[in-house]
Amino acid sequence: MAEPRDDEQLNGRLVAVAALGIVLFVPPLLAQFDRGDRIFGVPVIWVYIYVAWAVVVALVAVICGRSR
Repeated sequence: MAEPRDDEQLNGRLVAVAALGIVLFVPPLLAQFDRGDRIFGVPVIWVYIYVAWAVVVALVAVICGRSR
């Protein structure tokens, strides 16, 4: 069983990743990528959304993987 300090660190890191996720998906930032450009035929906004989502998921996986 993890010590309380370890649980607090884990919770703090997960809260930080959640805050990052919120910041990455706020409408003013999304509007910066909503234009007609394309990357390999895919609109820039969709590339940004999937890359940002993958970064958040990867960070959660790394944090949870290290906690065990």
